[in-house]
Amino acid sequence: MIPILKQSLEIFMKVIRLGSKIIQTLVRDRIYYPGKLMVDTFGMVARCGVLLLLYWYVFRLNNGMVNGTTFLIAAWSMFLYFAFSVLRLRGISKEIMRDIRSGTVEILLCKPISYLSYRMWWQVGTGLYSFLVISLVGVIALAFIVGIPETMSARIFIPTLVIVVLLGVLLSLFLYTAVGLLAFWIEDIDPVFWVVDKTVMILGGSYLPVALFPDLMYKFAVWSPFGASQFVTHTVYETWGVEWMMKVGIQVFWVVAFLVITLLLFAKARKKVSVNGG
Repeated sequence: MIPILKQSLEIFMKVIRLGSKIIQTLVRDRIYYPGKLMVDTFGMVARCGVLLLLYWYVFRLNNGMVNGTTFLIAAWSMFLYFAFSVLRLRGISKEIMRDIRSGTVEILLCKPISYLSYRMWWQVGTGLYSFLVISLVGVIALAFIVGIPETMSARIFIPTLVIVVLLGVLLSLFLYTAVGLLAFWIEDIDPVFWVVDKTVMILGGSYLPVALFPDLMYKFAVWSPFGASQFVTHTVYETWGVEWMMKVGIQVFWVVAFLVITLLLFAKARKKVSVNGG
């Protein structure tokens, strides 16, 4: 039993070292070449900024309240969605498809590293610098412009926010990795990716705050993996204080479920790959 635990710990530490090196390299590259940060910032302002102005006008026409939700809460919910999207975790599907089409995956499978770990760490590192900078500046700007809701002053807010962000990252990576691995069986995953991605956008609260959903749609957003990957948008609502344990549990369930699905798909995919080129 002890040798197995020791071996597992060594593998875990190896994965962590690989991830830290990849992230350090990519973050350093983004600092020296800030072009991607500028593009991400412009995209954030163009999409989130326009939506906030639109909803500000809508809430103003309704005396500042829609479906029991204030503009302040709705604004922070939408901002958290777009800030999280800056990580661009969805891009892992296309990267895996490119690896499979180009044959790069066969080369990487021969390396003494886990292909899935390498690809996931790379995807996180690609958007991490932009995410940190835009989130920090965005929080300051939004707090100055519209204020900070009382729900963000609760003691559980920061700890639970960190938890749902980390679980959201894992769930998003496993979900989109599973989509990407389908490229081993179908030539073009774009239709599947489009359906999954648009469902995540809708149920995640990108263009319509979750609090404004009809009852059936809200339940689907809570209990489906698509909405669960974006629970960060729920953290500013008044009900978060009593619902966070349930929603974290839902995230954990879907993380484990899609981890198993991803590993099973990858195991089947490896059988289809001729590593030695035969």
